[in-house]
Amino acid sequence: MINNSILDKTLEGDQMDLSIELPPRAEDYLKIPIGRVRIVQSVPDSLDRSWEESYAGNYLKHSYYRLLQDTLGEQFDHYFLILEKSDGRPHVQPLFLVRQSILKGLPASLRQGLEKWMQRWFPSVCEVRTLMVGCSAGEGALGGRECDQDEVSRILHETLPEVARRLNASLIVLKDFPSSYRTVLKYFPSNGYARIPSFPSCRIDLAYRDFDDYMERALSYKTRKNLRRKFRDADRLDKYSMEVLSDLTPVLDEIYPLYHQVISRSQFQFEVLTREYFSGLGAALEGSGRFFVWRDSRGKIVAFNICVLYGKILRDCYIGLDYEIALSAHLYFVSLRDIFSWAMENNVEQYYTSALNYSPKLHLKLELAPLDLYIRHVSPVINFFFRHLIPFLEPTRYDPVLSKFPNFPDLR
Repeated sequence: MINNSILDKTLEGDQMDLSIELPPRAEDYLKIPIGRVRIVQSVPDSLDRSWEESYAGNYLKHSYYRLLQDTLGEQFDHYFLILEKSDGRPHVQPLFLVRQSILKGLPASLRQGLEKWMQRWFPSVCEVRTLMVGCSAGEGALGGRECDQDEVSRILHETLPEVARRLNASLIVLKDFPSSYRTVLKYFPSNGYARIPSFPSCRIDLAYRDFDDYMERALSYKTRKNLRRKFRDADRLDKYSMEVLSDLTPVLDEIYPLYHQVISRSQFQFEVLTREYFSGLGAALEGSGRFFVWRDSRGKIVAFNICVLYGKILRDCYIGLDYEIALSAHLYFVSLRDIFSWAMENNVEQYYTSALNYSPKLHLKLELAPLDLYIRHVSPVINFFFRHLIPFLEPTRYDPVLSKFPNFPDLR
Protein backbone atom coordinates (compact mmCIF):
# COMPACT_ATOMS: atom_id res chain seq x y z
CA MET A 1 0.00 0.00 0.00
CA ILE A 2 1.56 3.44 -0.17
CA ASN A 3 4.38 1.86 1.09
CA ASN A 4 6.54 0.53 2.79
CA SER A 5 10.04 -0.54 2.17
CA ILE A 6 13.51 0.76 1.59
CA LEU A 7 13.23 -0.53 -1.93
CA ASP A 8 11.19 2.41 -3.22
CA LYS A 9 10.72 3.98 -6.57
CA THR A 10 9.91 7.60 -7.23
CA LEU A 11 6.61 8.41 -8.84
CA GLU A 12 8.36 9.94 -11.82
CA GLY A 13 11.00 7.23 -12.14
CA ASP A 14 10.74 5.27 -15.37
CA GLN A 15 10.53 1.58 -14.59
CA MET A 16 12.69 -0.42 -16.94
CA ASP A 17 11.23 -3.43 -18.67
CA LEU A 18 12.76 -6.24 -16.66
CA SER A 19 10.88 -9.10 -18.22
CA ILE A 20 12.91 -11.80 -19.86
CA GLU A 21 12.07 -14.73 -22.00
CA LEU A 22 12.78 -17.63 -19.73
CA PRO A 23 15.86 -19.49 -20.96
CA PRO A 24 15.15 -22.91 -22.47
CA ARG A 25 15.81 -24.75 -19.22
CA ALA A 26 14.60 -22.06 -16.79
CA GLU A 27 11.26 -23.78 -16.32
CA ASP A 28 12.96 -27.08 -15.53
CA TYR A 29 12.33 -28.22 -11.99
CA LEU A 30 14.85 -27.41 -9.28
CA LYS A 31 15.02 -30.55 -7.18
CA ILE A 32 15.95 -30.70 -3.51
CA PRO A 33 15.44 -33.50 -0.93
CA ILE A 34 12.24 -32.00 0.50
CA GLY A 35 10.59 -31.06 -2.78
CA ARG A 36 11.04 -29.26 -6.07
CA VAL A 37 10.13 -25.94 -7.70
CA ARG A 38 9.84 -24.43 -11.14
CA ILE A 39 9.43 -20.88 -12.42
CA VAL A 40 6.43 -19.97 -14.57
CA GLN A 41 5.20 -16.70 -16.02
CA SER A 42 1.57 -17.62 -15.44
CA VAL A 43 -0.11 -20.24 -13.30
CA PRO A 44 -1.40 -23.15 -15.41
CA ASP A 45 -5.16 -23.60 -15.39
CA SER A 46 -4.63 -27.09 -14.01
CA LEU A 47 -3.24 -25.52 -10.81
CA ASP A 48 -6.02 -22.97 -10.24
CA ARG A 49 -7.46 -25.08 -7.44
CA SER A 50 -4.08 -25.41 -5.72
CA TRP A 51 -3.45 -21.66 -6.05
CA GLU A 52 -6.84 -20.86 -4.60
CA GLU A 53 -6.22 -23.21 -1.68
CA SER A 54 -2.73 -21.77 -1.12
CA TYR A 55 -4.20 -18.35 -0.31
CA ALA A 56 -7.53 -19.34 1.19
CA GLY A 57 -6.27 -18.34 4.64
CA ASN A 58 -5.08 -14.88 3.59
CA TYR A 59 -7.05 -11.67 3.30
CA LEU A 60 -5.62 -11.17 -0.21
CA LYS A 61 -6.79 -14.13 -2.29
CA HIS A 62 -5.27 -15.65 -5.40
CA SER A 63 -7.63 -13.55 -7.53
CA TYR A 64 -5.95 -10.42 -6.15
CA TYR A 65 -2.55 -11.60 -7.42
CA ARG A 66 -4.10 -12.14 -10.84
CA LEU A 67 -5.32 -8.55 -10.73
CA LEU A 68 -1.80 -7.29 -9.98
CA GLN A 69 -0.33 -9.26 -12.86
CA ASP A 70 -2.99 -7.88 -15.21
CA THR A 71 -2.88 -4.23 -14.08
CA LEU A 72 0.63 -3.47 -12.76
CA GLY A 73 2.60 -5.24 -15.47
CA GLU A 74 4.28 -2.04 -16.66
CA GLN A 75 5.84 -1.52 -13.21
CA PHE A 76 6.69 -5.08 -12.20
CA ASP A 77 7.30 -8.36 -13.96
CA HIS A 78 5.37 -11.02 -12.13
CA TYR A 79 6.43 -14.65 -11.99
CA PHE A 80 5.32 -17.61 -9.93
CA LEU A 81 7.06 -20.50 -8.26
CA ILE A 82 5.27 -23.82 -8.38
CA LEU A 83 6.42 -25.55 -5.21
CA GLU A 84 5.86 -29.25 -4.80
CA LYS A 85 6.48 -30.72 -1.39
CA SER A 86 7.78 -34.23 -0.92
CA ASP A 87 4.20 -35.53 -0.89
CA GLY A 88 3.66 -34.07 -4.38
CA ARG A 89 1.08 -31.44 -3.40
CA PRO A 90 1.72 -28.15 -5.25
CA HIS A 91 1.65 -24.62 -3.85
CA VAL A 92 1.97 -21.34 -5.69
CA GLN A 93 4.32 -18.57 -4.51
CA PRO A 94 4.12 -15.18 -6.29
CA LEU A 95 7.35 -13.38 -7.23
CA PHE A 96 8.14 -10.21 -9.11
CA LEU A 97 11.16 -8.39 -10.49
CA VAL A 98 12.00 -4.72 -10.01
CA ARG A 99 15.10 -2.54 -10.38
CA GLN A 100 15.62 -0.53 -7.20
CA SER A 101 18.09 1.66 -5.40
CA ILE A 102 18.71 0.40 -1.88
CA LEU A 103 19.00 4.02 -0.70
CA LYS A 104 15.64 5.37 -1.87
CA GLY A 105 14.02 4.97 1.55
CA LEU A 106 16.49 7.27 3.30
CA PRO A 107 16.05 10.99 4.01
CA ALA A 108 17.26 13.07 1.07
CA SER A 109 20.06 14.75 3.04
CA LEU A 110 21.53 11.40 4.07
CA ARG A 111 20.87 9.69 0.76
CA GLN A 112 22.84 12.15 -1.36
CA GLY A 113 26.08 11.66 0.55
CA LEU A 114 25.68 7.90 0.74
CA GLU A 115 24.98 7.60 -2.97
CA LYS A 116 28.37 9.11 -3.79
CA TRP A 117 30.16 6.84 -1.32
CA MET A 118 28.28 3.70 -2.42
CA GLN A 119 28.84 4.43 -6.11
CA ARG A 120 32.55 4.56 -5.40
CA TRP A 121 32.91 1.49 -3.21
CA PHE A 122 29.83 -0.69 -3.87
CA PRO A 123 28.49 0.28 -7.32
CA SER A 124 27.06 -3.18 -7.93
CA VAL A 125 24.62 -2.96 -5.00
CA CYS A 126 23.41 0.64 -5.35
CA GLU A 127 20.72 -0.05 -7.93
CA VAL A 128 20.14 -3.66 -8.75
CA ARG A 129 17.75 -6.03 -10.42
CA THR A 130 15.83 -7.47 -7.49
CA LEU A 131 13.79 -10.63 -7.10
CA MET A 132 11.01 -10.01 -4.62
CA VAL A 133 8.98 -12.72 -2.93
CA GLY A 134 5.47 -11.68 -1.99
CA CYS A 135 2.96 -9.13 -3.17
CA SER A 136 3.72 -6.13 -5.37
CA ALA A 137 0.83 -4.17 -3.81
CA GLY A 138 0.30 -5.56 -0.34
CA GLU A 139 1.82 -7.53 2.51
CA GLY A 140 3.85 -10.65 1.90
CA ALA A 141 2.39 -14.09 2.46
CA LEU A 142 3.58 -17.65 1.99
CA GLY A 143 1.62 -19.99 -0.21
CA GLY A 144 0.00 -22.94 1.51
CA ARG A 145 -2.04 -23.62 4.58
CA GLU A 146 -0.57 -22.78 7.96
CA CYS A 147 0.42 -26.41 8.51
CA ASP A 148 2.35 -26.39 5.20
CA GLN A 149 4.25 -23.16 5.65
CA ASP A 150 7.30 -24.45 7.48
CA GLU A 151 8.05 -26.80 4.61
CA VAL A 152 7.25 -24.09 2.04
CA SER A 153 9.70 -21.79 3.83
CA ARG A 154 12.44 -24.42 3.72
CA ILE A 155 11.90 -25.02 0.01
CA LEU A 156 12.09 -21.30 -0.71
CA HIS A 157 15.20 -20.93 1.42
CA GLU A 158 17.02 -23.66 -0.48
CA THR A 159 15.95 -22.66 -3.99
CA LEU A 160 15.67 -18.85 -4.13
CA PRO A 161 19.37 -18.21 -4.94
CA GLU A 162 19.13 -20.41 -8.02
CA VAL A 163 15.75 -18.89 -8.94
CA ALA A 164 17.34 -15.44 -8.76
CA ARG A 165 20.20 -16.54 -11.00
CA ARG A 166 17.79 -17.95 -13.57
CA LEU A 167 15.96 -14.60 -13.61
CA ASN A 168 19.21 -12.61 -13.74
CA ALA A 169 18.54 -10.95 -10.37
CA SER A 170 21.35 -9.91 -8.03
CA LEU A 171 19.30 -9.26 -4.90
CA ILE A 172 16.63 -11.36 -3.17
CA VAL A 173 14.02 -9.72 -0.96
CA LEU A 174 11.15 -11.27 0.95
CA LYS A 175 8.95 -8.17 0.98
CA ASP A 176 6.80 -6.87 3.83
CA PHE A 177 6.12 -10.08 5.72
CA PRO A 178 4.21 -9.57 9.00
CA SER A 179 6.21 -10.34 12.12
CA SER A 180 3.95 -13.35 12.73
CA TYR A 181 6.02 -15.10 10.04
CA ARG A 182 9.30 -14.79 11.94
CA THR A 183 9.15 -18.31 13.34
CA VAL A 184 8.29 -19.85 9.97
CA LEU A 185 10.99 -17.81 8.19
CA LYS A 186 13.66 -18.59 10.80
CA TYR A 187 15.88 -20.30 8.21
CA PHE A 188 16.53 -17.04 6.37
CA PRO A 189 18.25 -14.77 8.95
CA SER A 190 20.28 -17.72 10.22
CA ASN A 191 21.74 -18.37 6.80
CA GLY A 192 22.80 -15.30 4.86
CA TYR A 193 19.73 -13.07 4.92
CA ALA A 194 19.50 -9.82 6.86
CA ARG A 195 16.09 -9.26 8.46
CA ILE A 196 15.31 -5.56 8.75
CA PRO A 197 12.10 -3.64 9.44
CA SER A 198 10.03 -2.24 6.64
CA PHE A 199 7.76 0.72 7.32
CA PRO A 200 5.12 -0.84 9.61
CA SER A 201 1.40 -0.57 9.44
CA CYS A 202 -0.53 0.27 12.62
CA ARG A 203 -3.41 -1.41 14.42
CA ILE A 204 -5.90 -0.91 17.21
CA ASP A 205 -8.31 -3.16 19.09
CA LEU A 206 -11.83 -1.74 18.78
CA ALA A 207 -13.15 -2.85 22.17
CA TYR A 208 -15.37 0.24 22.53
CA ARG A 209 -19.09 0.95 22.31
CA ASP A 210 -18.67 3.77 19.82
CA PHE A 211 -16.27 6.52 18.80
CA ASP A 212 -17.11 8.69 21.81
CA ASP A 213 -16.36 5.78 24.13
CA TYR A 214 -13.04 5.28 22.33
CA MET A 215 -12.11 8.94 22.78
CA GLU A 216 -13.01 8.94 26.47
CA ARG A 217 -11.25 5.70 27.35
CA ALA A 218 -8.24 5.68 25.02
CA LEU A 219 -7.23 9.28 24.33
CA SER A 220 -5.76 12.03 26.43
CA TYR A 221 -7.74 15.16 27.27
CA LYS A 222 -5.53 17.19 24.93
CA THR A 223 -6.11 14.82 22.01
CA ARG A 224 -9.87 14.68 22.63
CA LYS A 225 -10.05 18.46 22.67
CA ASN A 226 -8.02 18.69 19.48
CA LEU A 227 -10.19 16.14 17.67
CA ARG A 228 -13.44 17.84 18.66
CA ARG A 229 -12.10 21.15 17.37
CA LYS A 230 -11.22 19.50 14.05
CA PHE A 231 -14.69 18.01 13.73
CA ARG A 232 -16.32 21.39 14.47
CA ASP A 233 -14.13 23.01 11.81
CA ALA A 234 -15.20 20.35 9.31
CA ASP A 235 -18.89 20.83 10.13
CA ARG A 236 -18.60 24.57 9.64
CA LEU A 237 -17.13 24.09 6.17
CA ASP A 238 -19.68 21.57 4.91
CA LYS A 239 -21.65 18.47 5.76
CA TYR A 240 -19.75 15.37 4.71
CA SER A 241 -21.57 12.06 4.35
CA MET A 242 -20.08 8.57 4.04
CA GLU A 243 -21.26 5.63 1.98
CA VAL A 244 -19.83 2.13 1.61
CA LEU A 245 -19.47 0.67 -1.88
CA SER A 246 -18.57 -2.80 -3.13
CA ASP A 247 -17.41 -1.64 -6.57
CA LEU A 248 -15.36 1.42 -7.48
CA THR A 249 -16.08 1.39 -11.21
CA PRO A 250 -19.05 3.81 -11.10
CA VAL A 251 -16.98 6.44 -9.23
CA LEU A 252 -13.61 5.76 -10.87
CA ASP A 253 -13.38 9.11 -12.65
CA GLU A 254 -13.84 10.92 -9.33
CA ILE A 255 -11.65 8.87 -7.02
CA TYR A 256 -8.63 8.20 -9.22
CA PRO A 257 -7.47 11.85 -9.24
CA LEU A 258 -7.80 11.87 -5.42
CA TYR A 259 -5.50 8.87 -5.18
CA HIS A 260 -2.91 10.65 -7.30
CA GLN A 261 -3.15 13.73 -5.11
CA VAL A 262 -2.08 11.61 -2.14
CA ILE A 263 0.79 9.73 -3.76
CA SER A 264 2.17 12.88 -5.37
CA ARG A 265 2.65 14.26 -1.85
CA SER A 266 4.19 11.11 -0.39
CA GLN A 267 7.94 10.94 0.13
CA PHE A 268 7.85 7.19 -0.41
CA GLN A 269 6.08 5.24 -3.11
CA PHE A 270 6.50 1.66 -4.21
CA GLU A 271 3.57 0.74 -6.44
CA VAL A 272 1.50 3.25 -8.40
CA LEU A 273 -1.96 1.84 -8.92
CA THR A 274 -3.68 2.05 -12.30
CA ARG A 275 -7.26 2.81 -13.25
CA GLU A 276 -7.61 -0.83 -14.28
CA TYR A 277 -6.56 -1.90 -10.78
CA PHE A 278 -9.32 0.17 -9.19
CA SER A 279 -11.87 -1.05 -11.70
CA GLY A 280 -11.10 -4.72 -11.10
CA LEU A 281 -10.56 -4.54 -7.35
CA GLY A 282 -14.11 -5.30 -6.23
CA ALA A 283 -14.21 -8.60 -8.11
CA ALA A 284 -10.63 -9.53 -7.14
CA LEU A 285 -11.41 -9.15 -3.43
CA GLU A 286 -14.28 -11.63 -3.80
CA GLY A 287 -16.79 -9.71 -1.71
CA SER A 288 -14.41 -8.66 1.07
CA GLY A 289 -13.79 -5.15 -0.26
CA ARG A 290 -15.26 -2.25 1.71
CA PHE A 291 -14.82 1.00 -0.16
CA PHE A 292 -15.63 4.07 1.94
CA VAL A 293 -16.49 7.25 0.04
CA TRP A 294 -17.17 10.73 1.45
CA ARG A 295 -19.22 13.35 -0.39
CA ASP A 296 -19.81 17.00 0.34
CA SER A 297 -23.29 18.54 0.42
CA ARG A 298 -23.26 18.92 -3.39
CA GLY A 299 -22.53 15.22 -3.91
CA LYS A 300 -18.89 15.67 -4.92
CA ILE A 301 -16.52 12.94 -3.70
CA VAL A 302 -13.82 14.49 -1.51
CA ALA A 303 -12.21 11.40 0.06
CA PHE A 304 -12.14 7.62 -0.12
CA ASN A 305 -10.56 4.67 1.69
CA ILE A 306 -10.06 1.20 0.26
CA CYS A 307 -10.43 -1.43 2.98
CA VAL A 308 -10.58 -5.21 3.15
CA LEU A 309 -12.79 -6.97 5.70
CA TYR A 310 -11.45 -10.38 6.69
CA GLY A 311 -13.31 -12.06 9.53
CA LYS A 312 -13.43 -9.45 12.28
CA ILE A 313 -10.41 -7.52 11.01
CA LEU A 314 -10.68 -4.43 8.82
CA ARG A 315 -7.55 -3.50 6.86
CA ASP A 316 -7.19 -0.01 5.43
CA CYS A 317 -5.06 -0.17 2.29
CA TYR A 318 -5.28 3.03 0.25
CA ILE A 319 -6.62 6.52 0.71
CA GLY A 320 -7.55 9.41 -1.57
CA LEU A 321 -8.13 13.03 -0.54
CA ASP A 322 -9.16 16.25 -2.25
CA TYR A 323 -6.38 18.55 -1.11
CA GLU A 324 -8.34 21.66 -2.00
CA ILE A 325 -10.18 21.07 1.28
CA ALA A 326 -8.47 18.08 2.91
CA LEU A 327 -6.43 20.11 5.39
CA SER A 328 -9.00 22.77 6.27
CA ALA A 329 -11.75 20.15 6.64
CA HIS A 330 -9.45 17.67 8.43
CA LEU A 331 -10.69 14.94 6.10
CA TYR A 332 -8.15 12.40 7.35
CA PHE A 333 -9.60 12.59 10.87
CA VAL A 334 -13.19 12.73 9.62
CA SER A 335 -12.60 9.57 7.59
CA LEU A 336 -10.92 7.81 10.51
CA ARG A 337 -13.80 8.71 12.84
CA ASP A 338 -16.39 7.41 10.39
CA ILE A 339 -14.49 4.18 9.66
CA PHE A 340 -14.03 3.52 13.38
CA SER A 341 -17.74 4.12 13.93
CA TRP A 342 -18.74 1.82 11.06
CA ALA A 343 -16.34 -0.87 12.26
CA MET A 344 -17.66 -0.84 15.81
CA GLU A 345 -21.27 -0.91 14.58
CA ASN A 346 -20.41 -3.96 12.47
CA ASN A 347 -18.61 -5.89 15.24
CA VAL A 348 -15.13 -5.45 13.80
CA GLU A 349 -12.56 -6.24 16.49
CA GLN A 350 -9.31 -4.94 14.95
CA TYR A 351 -8.46 -2.18 12.52
CA TYR A 352 -5.17 -1.99 10.57
CA THR A 353 -3.93 1.09 8.77
CA SER A 354 -1.51 1.34 5.89
CA ALA A 355 2.07 2.47 6.51
CA LEU A 356 3.47 6.00 6.98
CA ASN A 357 1.85 9.16 8.44
CA TYR A 358 2.73 7.98 11.94
CA SER A 359 2.26 11.14 14.00
CA PRO A 360 -1.57 11.13 14.14
CA LYS A 361 -1.58 7.38 14.69
CA LEU A 362 0.69 7.80 17.71
CA HIS A 363 -1.65 10.36 19.29
CA LEU A 364 -4.68 8.21 18.48
CA LYS A 365 -3.10 5.34 20.47
CA LEU A 366 -2.59 2.90 17.65
CA GLU A 367 0.31 0.49 17.98
CA LEU A 368 2.81 -0.59 15.37
CA ALA A 369 2.20 -3.75 13.36
CA PRO A 370 5.72 -4.75 12.27
CA LEU A 371 6.53 -5.79 8.72
CA ASP A 372 9.85 -7.40 7.82
CA LEU A 373 12.20 -7.49 4.86
CA TYR A 374 14.56 -10.44 4.41
CA ILE A 375 17.41 -9.45 2.09
CA ARG A 376 20.51 -11.07 0.64
CA HIS A 377 22.80 -10.65 -2.36
CA VAL A 378 23.23 -13.72 -4.54
CA SER A 379 27.02 -13.33 -4.44
CA PRO A 380 28.33 -14.81 -1.17
CA VAL A 381 31.32 -12.46 -1.21
CA ILE A 382 29.26 -9.31 -1.71
CA ASN A 383 26.63 -10.57 0.71
CA PHE A 384 29.21 -10.95 3.49
CA PHE A 385 29.61 -7.17 3.53
CA PHE A 386 26.10 -6.31 2.37
CA ARG A 387 24.20 -8.02 5.19
CA HIS A 388 26.18 -6.00 7.75
CA LEU A 389 25.66 -2.75 5.85
CA ILE A 390 21.95 -2.98 5.11
CA PRO A 391 20.69 -2.53 8.73
CA PHE A 392 22.15 0.98 8.70
CA LEU A 393 20.23 1.84 5.52
CA GLU A 394 16.76 0.78 6.62
CA PRO A 395 14.44 3.81 6.82
CA THR A 396 12.70 3.19 10.15
CA ARG A 397 15.99 4.03 11.82
CA TYR A 398 15.62 7.63 10.63
CA ASP A 399 11.90 8.23 11.14
CA PRO A 400 11.53 10.76 14.00
CA VAL A 401 8.13 9.47 15.18
CA LEU A 402 8.37 5.68 15.11
CA SER A 403 10.66 5.45 18.13
CA LYS A 404 7.98 7.15 20.26
CA PHE A 405 5.58 4.21 19.91
CA PRO A 406 5.67 2.00 23.03
CA ASN A 407 6.16 -1.16 20.95
CA PHE A 408 8.86 0.29 18.68
CA PRO A 409 11.35 -2.42 19.84
CA ASP A 410 9.05 -5.00 18.22
CA LEU A 411 10.17 -3.79 14.80
CA ARG A 412 13.50 -5.52 15.36
